[in-house]
Amino acid sequence: MYRNVLVQTLEGAIGYLAWAVVCYLTLSSEPADSPQGKIRLLLIVAGLLVYIVGFYFSSRDAQYERFDLRIRQLAYMAQFIAVIGIRFETQTGVIAILSVALAAQLPFFFSRQGALIGLTVLIGIDFGFTFWAWDIEDPVLRWTMVAAFHAFAMLMSQRVIQEQEARDQVSALNRELLATQALLEESAKQTERIRIARDLHDGLGHKLTALILKLQYLTHTTQDETRERVGETHELARGLLSDVRETVHQMRGDSSIRLKEALEALVSQVPRLRIELDLDPTASVADVEVAEALFRCIQEAITNTLKHGNASRMTISSRKGPNDIQLFIADNGGCQGGFFEEGDGLRGMRERIEALSGQLHIATQSGFALNISIPVAEAI
Repeated sequence: MYRNVLVQTLEGAIGYLAWAVVCYLTLSSEPADSPQGKIRLLLIVAGLLVYIVGFYFSSRDAQYERFDLRIRQLAYMAQFIAVIGIRFETQTGVIAILSVALAAQLPFFFSRQGALIGLTVLIGIDFGFTFWAWDIEDPVLRWTMVAAFHAFAMLMSQRVIQEQEARDQVSALNRELLATQALLEESAKQTERIRIARDLHDGLGHKLTALILKLQYLTHTTQDETRERVGETHELARGLLSDVRETVHQMRGDSSIRLKEALEALVSQVPRLRIELDLDPTASVADVEVAEALFRCIQEAITNTLKHGNASRMTISSRKGPNDIQLFIADNGGCQGGFFEEGDGLRGMRERIEALSGQLHIATQSGFALNISIPVAEAI
């Protein structure tokens, strides 16, 4: 659901206030001096209670662990049925307030086409009660005003959703920019380490080797104290060459790209989705292409979950193998055992992985899960 704290608080407060007003005006206008009147009053109270319970479950801020959208849609339908039932029991016009509240909720739970159909149904039902079921003096004016309020409420909700989507898009671009910057910094560090190690090996290492050979020659051509000092210098040069080789080995061994910083920047403050990172601290990647492929796969998985998954939680974990690095991504979205078709994002992800001789496996038994394995020359 596309919400922020202020919108959520205002919507809830206005919804409960409207319900309280409707309860007071409706119940105060219904006579209860006869058995039929008491039964009608009980039915109205029951309908109002069903409505407010449904409103709570459809508008609560916390997401449901499973089937979030479906639960909210069912709660919405409970409100819809309650409003219809109340309309049959009373002609109080204030019930239209609850119907307008239903119109305002439509864009949050249904597609644009579904929301338009729902709006048409709500206005059509009000038309039927106004012109046929109820005895109203000026039905045309009354129905026109109520229909306009329905349309206005839904349009305002759509505007809220569009603004929230725009903010989410800006936030996503900012996260991706920070994550890409972190990845580029790691790549630059790797390149610099390799360059320095190569310069040490090709420059200082070769010169030290030449110096050692000349000193070794002098140990055979000099005598007495001079020969002893040349020998000491020879040993110092050999130790220095050993230190240089050790430094070069360590710098090459520490030249792998670590994805942790980039991924932490990518998953920070993702709206409506709690992401848990479980990264193997030793599972760094020496190949820039492999690191970028893993990063892009995680980026695409988050985008797909936000757009299509209807999930509240995602887990991202990485493990190193003897000859590969494994990435596991899973959410608790609504694709449990359901049919799905690979879109451009998943196809691009598969092509990127297969280009590196890797494998991508998709599972939908419990949420939506991706299991990625890419062979690497060295999984450090």
